[in-house]
Amino acid sequence: MTGFRAEVTIESIGRRGDGVAALEGGIVHVPATAPGDRVAVALTEAGPGRFRGRLLEVLEAGPDRRAPPCRHFGACGGCALQHLAPEAYGAWKTDLLRGLLARNGLDGATVEPLHSSPPGSRRRATFAIRRRRDDAIVGFNERHSHRVVDLSACPVVLPEIAALIEPLRAWAATALKAGDRADAHVAMTDSGIDLSIRTTARLGGAGRAALVDLMAREGLARVARAHPKQDGAEVLAEARPVRAVHSGVALALAPGAFAQATADGEAALTGFVLEAAEGAARAFDLFCGSGAFTLPLAQRGCSVLAADIDKTAVANLAAAARQANLAKLQTEPHNLMRKPIPSGQLAGADLVVFDPPRAGAKAQAAEIAAAGVPVVVAVSCDPGTFMRDARILVDGGYRLTRLRPVDQFLWSPHLELAARFDFAG
Repeated sequence: MTGFRAEVTIESIGRRGDGVAALEGGIVHVPATAPGDRVAVALTEAGPGRFRGRLLEVLEAGPDRRAPPCRHFGACGGCALQHLAPEAYGAWKTDLLRGLLARNGLDGATVEPLHSSPPGSRRRATFAIRRRRDDAIVGFNERHSHRVVDLSACPVVLPEIAALIEPLRAWAATALKAGDRADAHVAMTDSGIDLSIRTTARLGGAGRAALVDLMAREGLARVARAHPKQDGAEVLAEARPVRAVHSGVALALAPGAFAQATADGEAALTGFVLEAAEGAARAFDLFCGSGAFTLPLAQRGCSVLAADIDKTAVANLAAAARQANLAKLQTEPHNLMRKPIPSGQLAGADLVVFDPPRAGAKAQAAEIAAAGVPVVVAVSCDPGTFMRDARILVDGGYRLTRLRPVDQFLWSPHLELAARFDFAG
């Protein structure tokens, strides 16, 4: 059936955000469709009984369909669900979570309403830059492709970040040669915008000077240059020290340092952690990053040991603690994936918080489960690995009591979670 045109009615939305419809001999996944849509599609076989459909025409719109707010939607791969009405979008994400919990035997916990960050609030983005023969393009990749969609606007990111698209395009047109590629990591910090250009292209003196000029002209806090195959970055110019502020404590940030995608989402996650920490005197913050949870815990008077593989982030956190006279805050550079903190060391704590990368923390979760710490908070950017780690905790004697789903990546299939576990023995 590959290459054929078909007319189908979308029945549901799959876990990756595509509409799903029944088709003779299987099912078809169609991007940018909503339940109830009757659509014409061009079919491509994706496997036995599975097809991909390229949307040709919406013949009849379903009740949950709306006009997408972005002119680039459909071409740009940054968003998958702008066409879905807000109520249907929120219900879809919540239903996905509830389904995962049920399939993993983890239902029964209180699931809070979805906390969604608003449009125009994403405070970090990585734009792909391509220098063509006569011009340069700046944007995001098409879905399932390395082809870059040239953007003129983006309703997801902060306006200050979207405003850099044109200046970056102008810089690339003068600083790069035809065929060169680069990525521009743009992050809004408490000091202003931090820009890091990652490229294998040779940046001569003129290209570097043009970046410094861009910083001055656009009022950026810092510009840096990084190489894709090397750690760290070379700071080209800094208008002012780049800082993050957590609970009134300022902390230095290295170029490209991790931060939650939105300030709103970070506040929702931190609030959850602090609610669970009520009454805790001793805590561990594992995979602590730049201390978004560590510093608020320490400011409450909690004794905290914070650990992370990022030595620079840990050193900056330690320096911030000294500056703020947080004597009860200890830091430790530690590869928690290869060598988790053992249960015997964790056992005396009242609280363990762990916020691992997308791969989760299977080995560390096993040590936490064996420690029997009264309260554990898991923060996750991947519901799939969260379910695995949660199952380890529950099998070790914990009860999953409450979850807060946080939608920082608006109009995408991604979902972040904060979850509380109480030791039941």
